[in-house]
Amino acid sequence: MEVKMQEIIKLIVLHMQGDLSETQQKELDRWLNANPRNRDFFHQVTSREKAKEKFLIKEHINSEKAFRQFSSNIRPARIRYIRKISIYAAILILPILLSIFILIRQHEGTSRSASTETPITPGKTKAILTLAQGETIELSADQSPASLPSGLHLKGQENELIYNPSDSPKQDIQYHELATPRGGEYKITLPDGTFIHLNAGTKLKFPTRFNTSKREIFLSGEAYFEVAKDNARPFYVITNIAKIKVHGTAFNVNTLLNHQTQTTLIQGSVGIFVQGDKQEHMLKPSQQAEIDNTTKTISIREVDASSYIAWKNGVFQFDDERLESIMDKLALWYDVNVFYQNDAAKDIRFTGYLKRYDDINIILNAIETTVSASFRIKEKTIIIN
Repeated sequence: MEVKMQEIIKLIVLHMQGDLSETQQKELDRWLNANPRNRDFFHQVTSREKAKEKFLIKEHINSEKAFRQFSSNIRPARIRYIRKISIYAAILILPILLSIFILIRQHEGTSRSASTETPITPGKTKAILTLAQGETIELSADQSPASLPSGLHLKGQENELIYNPSDSPKQDIQYHELATPRGGEYKITLPDGTFIHLNAGTKLKFPTRFNTSKREIFLSGEAYFEVAKDNARPFYVITNIAKIKVHGTAFNVNTLLNHQTQTTLIQGSVGIFVQGDKQEHMLKPSQQAEIDNTTKTISIREVDASSYIAWKNGVFQFDDERLESIMDKLALWYDVNVFYQNDAAKDIRFTGYLKRYDDINIILNAIETTVSASFRIKEKTIIIN
């Protein structure tokens, strides 16, 4: 944070206490008139003045305890800075300082975004449909395809593909492929009524029709499934390392992780077969099977399943997650590269609940505010220190 901004914070705190000198008032006025963004920022902070009244009764504030709780989530350099400006307050006005602090990160983020030559935008509805004959069709919310083969149509505002071909037993079974790029997602409903939501960087191969004994699809990437129940025909999701047997349930499969494949069960039951092993490993709701792709070993644990499907609801939900894992997800969704100037930053942990369609700067600011890492954007690369 620049020294100039530190001085401005001091002036804002003094303004909110009514302790500005004439010279300080002129300095604050010069800053306010220098840029419309400065005035917007000032109004954002000072509009919290009424809320401040709830916290200004000294007898009801344990300021040291509040500060310890606050500082446990703030980087050491920023703790020292907040202590430094707190001498300008009669007491530690924690909610106000915290509001100013967060708004400063947003304020700086706006500058960072403005200096970015190549805009970074969140992912959106888009995919490539490759037909069995090799023809490719672009699918997106921005434009409708000129035509679709028989049995395929779009639902709603071109954000879900419905596949309902004629189910003739004489028809040869062929496979279409639906692929989402980096920065893309798509939904599809299969002929049996099974709903699938594909995350970014995912490929789904599905048949032109299911046979009479089983339903098989092939997945690479991450997808959420709501499988239609059919006791006569079990549903199989096949990855490069496992086969997942389903009878009618909701679950998430992720093969995008480093050397791991995860299956997280929301409801119902599934069985996992690791490649080369005939043993079926059963999952109960709120359990996750994690396969080591190298050793082909499997482990099952209890999890908060909601955090593993938050992405389909437009949310990033991180629970004490490594920064490297978080940035891998952001890179895939925002279609950016990530460069670490300090490898130690990869092991920093972060917990947060962030909107998946937010501007990238809002996401980075939220992380930067609470962990010992800083972010800089250069074109389509996020540089971390």
